[in-house]
Formats: sequence, structure tokens, C-alpha cells
Amino acid sequence: MFVELFIDGLSVGSIYALVSVGLVLVFQSTRALNFSHGDFMMISTFVAYALVVQFGVPFLFAIPVVLGFSALLGVVVERFVIRRLMSGSMPAIIMATLGIGYMLQGTASTIWTDDIFAFPRLFPGRFVNIAGVRVTPQSIGVVVTTILVMATLHLFLTRTKLGTGFRALTQNRTAAALMGVPITRMYALAWAIGGVLAAIAGVLLAPTLFLSTGMSEITFTAIMCAIIGGFGKIYGAIIGGYLVGIFSSILPLYIPSDLQAIIPFVLLMVVLFIRPTGILGVKTIKKV
Repeated sequence: MFVELFIDGLSVGSIYALVSVGLVLVFQSTRALNFSHGDFMMISTFVAYALVVQFGVPFLFAIPVVLGFSALLGVVVERFVIRRLMSGSMPAIIMATLGIGYMLQGTASTIWTDDIFAFPRLFPGRFVNIAGVRVTPQSIGVVVTTILVMATLHLFLTRTKLGTGFRALTQNRTAAALMGVPITRMYALAWAIGGVLAAIAGVLLAPTLFLSTGMSEITFTAIMCAIIGGFGKIYGAIIGGYLVGIFSSILPLYIPSDLQAIIPFVLLMVVLFIRPTGILGVKTIKKV
């Protein structure tokens, strides 16, 4: 039972990691905390549902369309909303992203209602027996897909010219601009990648849980994951996502059901008590 729950935790943690990394990428580039990130995931998953279930488009063709839609949504939001507010205050950006989230929720609610929908599985089958442990193909598929996505993102950031430019932007915006890095393109790229990661997370999550407008609430859990790992650190977001997923799956064996909802909050407080900057966070000393 413990091993099975651990694997389920890895599956849930993979979703959290994907959403959290998207949040961190956006924050690193534009210093905007996107509270509508979960709504990006939700609306993209509804688009996938419409293509696959309502119009009968095969997954093989529907997924690229959904990823393109989510990337375009990110670029549009960055270009026409975030870029105009970057010279302002953080609260203004936060309120703007909250407003975008409500708009996306309203759009989805109008088109598809607030009902709960069953989303077809990407990895069909009931159970696979691995060394005496029963695991669903969906859980294995989610973990493997996430590993592949994260590996691709790592290679992009470390082995490509665009990725190098993005890392330069996150370290020193002025120096990156002086070196010829196209800053505004990097902004759009970060929001596009964030949108793609959100769409992947939604398509992987919906078959395991359900599809509804309430999926967007994952944003707050993803923010906690990022803080646990060290906010602003991509690899910290991955660690935080998996920690929250694993603890949220295993601890219900030992605690009452009434307390299960607070597991991420307790984990957050424990980590911050031991290391206030998060697991991979770096303490900065301000000169007086």
C-alpha cells in the first residue's frame, strides 16, 4: 500500500511540478506572479475536451493544437496586459492576473457550464503489476511524461541560444539587454512556455481527477510548491511539487480525513521554519 501511494504521490507531484515551474518561469522573466495560471490550465483542458470528445479529433492531432492555443494565450496576456503594467506595482499585476483568471473561468462556465466532466485517459488500462506493486498506466504515464518535459526544458535552457538568453535575462535584465538579448521576446517566450506547461498539466490531471472550472484552484498549491522549493528557482519548484504530492498521498494513511486538506500548508510552514528561503532559496543580505 505504501509503495502504491508513493507512486500515486509522484503522479500528483508531477502535476504540481509542471504548474509550479510555469509560474516560476513567468516570475523569473517579468516579475509577475500569475494568479491566472491555473485558469490557463483549465481553459486549455476544456479546449482539449472539446476537440477530443465533442469533435472526435484524435489525441495525436488535438494535443499540438491545445499546446499552441495555450502558448498563444500566454503571449497575448503578456503582450497586451503584463507588459503595460511591468513599470507599475506588483499588486497591480496580481489584480490584473486575478481578473484574467475570472474572465477565463467565466468563458469556460458559459461555454461548458460548471459541471464536472469525464476526460478520456491518455494512458488507458486498469493496473500494471510491477514487482508485486499495482500501478495504473495513467500514473506511470504522467510521471514519465513529466520527466521528458522537464528534461526537454532543461536542455532548452542550457543548450540553446534562446535558453541562454533567457537565463541571462533572469540574472540581470540590464546586462542581458546590453549583450543583445531581445528582452521583449524573452518575456513572450516565458509566458508561452508557461502556457504550454499549464496545458500539459491539465491534460495529464483531468483523466485522473475530473475536468471542471474548479481545476484552476491548483494555482495556490503550485505557489506553495514554489515557495517550499525556494521561490524563483525552477528546480526548487520541481522539488516542492513532488514533496507536496508525495506527502499529500501518504500522510492520509496516518491522519484523520478532516486534516488532510491542510497537509500542503503544514509542509510549507515546516520547511519555512527550518529554512525561511525555501529548500533551494538563497539568503540575501541587505546593506543598511
